[in-house]
Amino acid sequence: MSLCATGGGWRNTGRHRLTSTLTRADALPWVALILFGAGWGIMQPLTKIAVSGGFEPFGIMVWQGVASLVLGGLLSARYGPPRGRWQWLFCAQVAVLGTLIPHFASFTAIAHLPAGLMAIIMALIPIFALLMGGVIGLEPVTARRALGIGCGLAAIAVIAATHGDMGTDLGTGPLWAVGVAVVAPLCYATNSTLTSARGLYGMHPLQALAGSALLFLPVATGGAVITGQLKGLGADLPSLAVAGSVVGHTLIYAGFLWLIARSGAVFASQTAYLVTGFGVLWSMVLLGERYALAIWLALALMLAGLSLVRPRATGDTGTN
Repeated sequence: MSLCATGGGWRNTGRHRLTSTLTRADALPWVALILFGAGWGIMQPLTKIAVSGGFEPFGIMVWQGVASLVLGGLLSARYGPPRGRWQWLFCAQVAVLGTLIPHFASFTAIAHLPAGLMAIIMALIPIFALLMGGVIGLEPVTARRALGIGCGLAAIAVIAATHGDMGTDLGTGPLWAVGVAVVAPLCYATNSTLTSARGLYGMHPLQALAGSALLFLPVATGGAVITGQLKGLGADLPSLAVAGSVVGHTLIYAGFLWLIARSGAVFASQTAYLVTGFGVLWSMVLLGERYALAIWLALALMLAGLSLVRPRATGDTGTN
């Protein structure tokens, strides 16, 4: 999307020349888009650092629950807690499909797969969501979008066929880890589809975030205690990685909700490209990962798939 599509970005001068007059208000959504993409993109390498430093799935989820409950509760204070059976059932849906299962899957898989590869796999979320939405009639599946689904599935086929071969001393990951990793975007897409179909039952998304944290935190804590995965935070690098990822995720999510309200869902959906690209880039910079040709092919296929499945703007200028 070009900057001229942001609405109000051009003016006619006395010499009949069109000149760019991008204001701070016009630029803010673009800056936020890049920051959120870079912020979410760094989550995979941070998680890799945490897992490599001894943190395990339930232990990380405990701290994610604490961050979501505290920060989500503060940010949603004016809305109050969820009320009634249906709102709490929705929070339970988010807790299970939006946190417990996908986080356990991704934290387990990333112990065996490169972080950059995980970033590519996580890009399946909108592709799976379109596939599910098409099945239940929520989303139109045009030939263009069907091609996008095919590109996304082809990317995973390439990864599975090579077992995530990096072409370097990083070696390959077990095939089962690729399968476990795919569970995470599948759960996120299912949660998204159910939310699109049923709505939030009158809640603000931040209410749902805090409410779901209130439900999954005891489960994660119990799982961590039973399995011996409960681990405190210190001043070491893995602990800082955990703290950065759980706090960053919560704050970026809140900012992303603002971006949707400010600029529309179509504009905000472009974050998916940046999260994937930055995820690979951060993994190369922070972890020294290098990739074989097959992985770059998978990345190209996934980005093409994201481009094709993304809904077209219909009169949306990008900054409503």
